[in-house]
Amino acid sequence: LHIHVNQPDGDVLVFLTDKDEIDYAMDALATRINLLCRRIRELIVLPIYSALPAKKQRQIFSPAPPGARKIVLATNIAETSLTIDGIKYVIDCGYCKQKTFDPRTRMDSLKIVPITRANAIQRSGRAGRVAPGKCFRLYKKCTFDDEFDDQAMPEIQRMNPRNAVLLLKSLGVMDI
Repeated sequence: LHIHVNQPDGDVLVFLTDKDEIDYAMDALATRINLLCRRIRELIVLPIYSALPAKKQRQIFSPAPPGARKIVLATNIAETSLTIDGIKYVIDCGYCKQKTFDPRTRMDSLKIVPITRANAIQRSGRAGRVAPGKCFRLYKKCTFDDEFDDQAMPEIQRMNPRNAVLLLKSLGVMDI
């Protein structure tokens, strides 16, 4: 809301970790917008995540009506998969959900983990694709410099090897 009230025109893209966070943010924004009523211009809040129906996903590509601002609440699906015209502001929480395999429990799980420096740079690049933009990072520079890895661990090192072994066996590779 601070960006909506204090920054020049341009839509906002907010990176969050999952659908639950997006739902919470949508509810919080709706509550605050209702409290501010007519004192601010129109704000259109739209979610984007992989399980969202395609029809609702397409809504993020529609331009905001004149005098209104669009805010897109997204998971890391918006990091590399798509470009939304009109985005001038990005808010980066610094986290994402990542699928990992725990060999002790022999189970896959989704964990919230810090993003990498490469992810942070990619996210900031979503701002200002068609005009100058800004990225607001919700973490300190020292976190970026000292705590974020340069690149993500390859998925093959985080997944259950059983599936890959079975696939190779089914393809006729016997000496794995």
